[in-house]
Amino acid sequence: MLINEVVAKENISDFETSLLAKVQDILAIAMKRDIKKVSTEKFIKILSKNSYPDISLDQLKLAVNQSGWASSIDDKTIVPKDELGADIDTEVEPSVDVGAMAGNQALSDIKSDL
Repeated sequence: MLINEVVAKENISDFETSLLAKVQDILAIAMKRDIKKVSTEKFIKILSKNSYPDISLDQLKLAVNQSGWASSIDDKTIVPKDELGADIDTEVEPSVDVGAMAGNQALSDIKSDL
């Protein structure tokens, strides 16, 4: 392996490590400020202002997934880990009164026996 190949590989590794740390910092701030979701466009702009001017959406998705600090990411939004992901259904299902159902069934059973 040539020296310039080793140096290039090391530089890529350093870049990925520092990008991952910056992504974790931004997500930590978002969680502390109780931000429910961040647009990917805004996230890329923040990274651009912090020495990462040419980050692609794919690089961002990879870094966010590797960070473990987000519950979901898609092309439009990043949801911090302390919030439910965008793909989670939070609609409340209608509640069933099991006690009333059991009581009604018991009464109907009694009436059918008489």
